[in-house]
Amino acid sequence: MISGNTTISLLTETQYWNNDTILFKPVFNIMISPVTIVLTVLGMTGNGLVVWYLSFKIKRTTSSIYIFNLAVADAGFLLFSFALHIFALLFTVIPHLKTQYEDEQVITVIGILTLACLFGYNTSLCLLTIISIERCLSVLFPIWYHCNRPKYMSSIVCTLIWTISCILCGLEFAFCYDITYNRKGIVNESGKECKSVFIIICSFSFVIFIPSMLVSSFILLIKVRSSSFHRQFKKLYIVITVTVFFFLVFGMPMRVLLLVWYKHHSLPTFPVMDLFSLFCVINSSINPFVYFLVGRHGQDGKITLLSILQAVFRDDLNQLRRELKKPAEETVT
Repeated sequence: MISGNTTISLLTETQYWNNDTILFKPVFNIMISPVTIVLTVLGMTGNGLVVWYLSFKIKRTTSSIYIFNLAVADAGFLLFSFALHIFALLFTVIPHLKTQYEDEQVITVIGILTLACLFGYNTSLCLLTIISIERCLSVLFPIWYHCNRPKYMSSIVCTLIWTISCILCGLEFAFCYDITYNRKGIVNESGKECKSVFIIICSFSFVIFIPSMLVSSFILLIKVRSSSFHRQFKKLYIVITVTVFFFLVFGMPMRVLLLVWYKHHSLPTFPVMDLFSLFCVINSSINPFVYFLVGRHGQDGKITLLSILQAVFRDDLNQLRRELKKPAEETVT
């Protein structure tokens, strides 16, 4: 998540660490910002294609609805990350723009972009958790799951996730960020409110979301290796497992660092924060390429992007019910 670090980078030429060490980083910004910008453009393009195909070319299924919302969240995160990194690069390359740092409008715009990044990040975290849990239930208790699952459950759950994410990032931004403090490049140290938000975020992230993703993905991984289900469904399970793995590797470190920031009001040296911001962009950009690589595996003949995505997300309930009925029909025969 790019928010905290980039906001600090834009509002001050230096980064403070424990209020003692001042590290100048314009050269590093010039090196890493273009790389991050290129990745955001690639990621926005890939997620945009996923959104397009799932909206107009591929029939909606239980999983594709979640993936559609995940692609929207990632594309939004990348869009606002792109804008923040453009700001960071311009303010680093063009010295006279630094006089705009104290401008209230500039700070407000940066704050809005930061809030939007938080929103996309939190939404992706919630969606990945729900996707992995639902797929895990569908393979552990297939008959019960598909007989009792409400028809519009995916849409309802996605609506709830967007709402919860909005509330969480609103609390996070309202109580742990402040324009007055952002001018000085530090977090809001008002104390009680931010500490309460810290406890809420820790509870959601490390007590509910992360353990649920880990357990569900581990079960899916076992099922991928041992399940007798059709190969099409294994592709979906592989996609979910790989996506969760990349999120844990590239996405979670920034959340951990921001929690440290909220708790102790200090940051590690600047290469760590900048690199972790880059990792968050990689996390949001990589999913479409995972869909492509997994979907094209084992395909013969003419391969198109549409056929590749269909190979991953073709899991409608009627087809799965037919798979579940096959053993019973064979027994009767």
